[in-house]
Amino acid sequence: YGLRQSILEILAPLTCQVGAAWASGYFAVFEEHLYTEALQSVLRSAIASLHQQPDARPRILLTTIVQENHALGLLMAQALLSLAGAHCISLGVQTPVAEMVQASISQDADIVALSFSSALSPRLVQESVQELCNRLPPGMECWAGGRGTQALANLNPQKLPAVPCRVLDMREIDTALQIWHERYGAR
Repeated sequence: YGLRQSILEILAPLTCQVGAAWASGYFAVFEEHLYTEALQSVLRSAIASLHQQPDARPRILLTTIVQENHALGLLMAQALLSLAGAHCISLGVQTPVAEMVQASISQDADIVALSFSSALSPRLVQESVQELCNRLPPGMECWAGGRGTQALANLNPQKLPAVPCRVLDMREIDTALQIWHERYGAR
């Protein structure tokens, strides 16, 4: 299948099924943790084999907010972004917004990409994205993905952040990168 198709057609749907099985009590916590650890190992190995170009653009900082400890969606996005030629800088999970902003500037990032699971409250997702986007420097973008992003469709128009947040499904990553390249070129 290759990495892209494996993520889109097997791993992402399977991860949703495992999460649902855990939430319904069908899987024990240790079973969900075994799945997560095995998949993290596979994804990290695949990412390491992609040989990123240090000067590639866009430079994308990947992380989650402090209250989000789910990493699989973030790793799948990192694999797809790296496969498409972006330079990924992963902070892992649970990064405070102020640290995201500082890291994005320090690492010369073009995009801050966040992953949100359905375990988070919609209000928390909205508030976190608004805070981040209001603190990012002009010209930087925020991309968000995951099941928890439905809350972003309901952002209050009077509180729209200075930097817009683009909500993406994993299948849209290649198109989003193409649009970024058309807009910004090599920067």
